[in-house]
Amino acid sequence: MMSDDDPKLGPAKRAAVEAAQIANASRRDDDGMTLFEYPDYDTYRRVQIAGNHAKLRRQFVKESHVRLLSTYLLADMPPIRFGLCHGTRRGAEQAWFRTHLGEGAEVIGTEISDTARRYANTVQWDFHDPNPDWSNRADFVYSNSWDHAFAPERAFGAWIEALRPGGRMLLDHGREQMPASANALDPFGITFERLQQFLIDRFAGRGRLREPIDAREINPDYRCRVVVFEKTA
Repeated sequence: MMSDDDPKLGPAKRAAVEAAQIANASRRDDDGMTLFEYPDYDTYRRVQIAGNHAKLRRQFVKESHVRLLSTYLLADMPPIRFGLCHGTRRGAEQAWFRTHLGEGAEVIGTEISDTARRYANTVQWDFHDPNPDWSNRADFVYSNSWDHAFAPERAFGAWIEALRPGGRMLLDHGREQMPASANALDPFGITFERLQQFLIDRFAGRGRLREPIDAREINPDYRCRVVVFEKTA
């Protein structure tokens, strides 16, 4: 058995091993969806902060992907004045959105860890919680880190609350978000189809699914599909 200080483990695997040791989480599987459940909120927070510190130098999302999403947003709903990126760690995503959306676009990133203060346009915030300062303001909310949610319905609900009517929630989905990839650090795994159905079932009265963005063939640097949810009410 490998320990968390095994030299064969990279930062991500070491972080997952450490998270499992801290979390004492139980796993729940339900037809295309997996969710790890923590003993209490303080444990979840400790796990996520430890994971952030362990993986702080890693950058998963590529600028080419943010450029693609910026092009989509500008073509479909210009101008973009305000956006949110959740779980951005080093703040790269909001910086790239600001660059590719052009002058006048304010984009803020959130991070649960105290490291948030080190990075520009990043606030320390638990993305499960609504923020009244953002309510009904955001043209878009983007995340590839939604698999860190311990209560996905609560998190997505807060993100939709932040959207203005007509605003879009953009959720990357790749193999890292599948049920088999869920663990104590990334507690929420779900298939692409089940994620879409999850949003329909929980939030049909607040919005609708749009055609997903399929970047698997057009961007070899970052192969994923993007679930697009439009707020209508």
